[in-house]
Amino acid sequence: MDIRKWSAASVTTVLTVAMTCALWTTGAPQGSRVVGLGSVAPWGPADPRSPSLQPPVRGQAGPIVGGLSSSSVGVLVVDGGRHRCSATVIASDSRRLLATAAHCVWLEGDWRVDGAFFIPGFAAGEEPYGRWSVDTAYVSPAWQDANSPISDVAANLDYAFVSLLPRDGVLPEQVLGAQGIRFTDPAAGEAAALGYPAAGVYDGGSLRGCTGPAAIEPFARTPELPGEILALDCDMTQGASGGPWLAGPDASSGRGQVIGVVSGGDDTALVSPRFGPEVEQVYAAADTAAQATDPSPGRAADPMSAQIAPRGGSS
Repeated sequence: MDIRKWSAASVTTVLTVAMTCALWTTGAPQGSRVVGLGSVAPWGPADPRSPSLQPPVRGQAGPIVGGLSSSSVGVLVVDGGRHRCSATVIASDSRRLLATAAHCVWLEGDWRVDGAFFIPGFAAGEEPYGRWSVDTAYVSPAWQDANSPISDVAANLDYAFVSLLPRDGVLPEQVLGAQGIRFTDPAAGEAAALGYPAAGVYDGGSLRGCTGPAAIEPFARTPELPGEILALDCDMTQGASGGPWLAGPDASSGRGQVIGVVSGGDDTALVSPRFGPEVEQVYAAADTAAQATDPSPGRAADPMSAQIAPRGGSS
């Protein structure tokens, strides 16, 4: 596996994203940047074709069919229904949390959860578990401070947690199940990155995944903000952002512990923030706030731990 050092002086080929028309190209030399693969991907009807069950090829995203991922992983529609990402139900005391990428819900100085909803198990245009409305979202204060654009993402900070509203008194985890979550992964090792890529050779109509060794790499968008990321050979494109990076013996079949989320990359590799104590702090704040049946100020997330979007998806 040939993984480059994702830092301010090394990445030479990235995806180029045109925000205004949601187009993308590959192979354009744009300097040393990580480009997010999420919230600029347009949301719309998918090509109603079943995924082709071909043998997996290293670095190419093959179809993930059945198992826990068929209910716990789905499409997160954001930005007033205009754009899409991927997200995953994760185990929590509140039983209503998703993990996704920060740039999917907060980008360039503004929240993007107005009218947002989650479609678990989306496949070939079908919505077997219906749509679940977003209540609110939580990101790291450091992500907002970085205020990085989609074309130059602070990948080590690109994580978020989203709370969903119950349906008819039923919590999401009761229906959809949940992936585990892990905040310490000293050795990295084998991982599976899942998502709904929706550009290039992918149409966004099916869950895809890459498996392989995940490398821990230093990352510094600026010298003042050093950090670490995970990197994996994979050719997933826009729409995959926020999808889970799973570890564990059953990860390749779509069941495991979430150790990261798709942030961005180029046309051969993906990167993820490396989940650690800072991520756990945001997760804990989100879970505590999400357990409140009445979202009073006393149960709001600690602003030193996590920044919270307006509840009910309003801006």
